[in-house]
Amino acid sequence: MKTVFAALLLTIFCCSGYAESPGAWEGFVTDTHCGTNCQRTSSMTPDRACVRRCVKQGSKYGLWMGNHVYPLEPQSKASKFAAENVRVTGQMANDTIQITSITPIEKH
Repeated sequence: MKTVFAALLLTIFCCSGYAESPGAWEGFVTDTHCGTNCQRTSSMTPDRACVRRCVKQGSKYGLWMGNHVYPLEPQSKASKFAAENVRVTGQMANDTIQITSITPIEKH
């Protein structure tokens, strides 16, 4: 019985490391409603007015990377960067990025 309990605790401990992972991510700040479909610009980047309108109607700010949009928290930190290409550092848990810092990526 002790062996089963120890194995169960070890499994829980090992798997908990995958629930939260620190890191850094780069992408565009968009919204979770339109996601990757909010590209009204010629460069196929998110449209600032569209992103802000969707958030005002109840959507959340998210980070667009590849074909996925990850919700960003706290929303107040993300709001300053609507439709901008950014680098976000923080923790990811359950597909949501908890922002430690967010900075714009310089255009070349």
